[in-house]
Amino acid sequence: MSAPVVMVLARWFWLRHGLWGPGAVAALAGTAVAFLVADALRPSLDRLPADTLATEAGLLVALVVFTVCSRLRST
Repeated sequence: MSAPVVMVLARWFWLRHGLWGPGAVAALAGTAVAFLVADALRPSLDRLPADTLATEAGLLVALVVFTVCSRLRST
């Protein structure tokens, strides 16, 4: 479920940004959050809603981390 979203985000990053440090930190943070949220939600929800919420949380964290890290680097 999350593969198409991650591929679109990776393509956007590859074409528009050259900030590899913030990109790597954002990818690691987003992946960790997605796995942790999926593990926490799967016992109480079905697989599809749990994976969807985990993907959304991971992408949100990745975008926030990328924004913060890229702003810190540019100042």
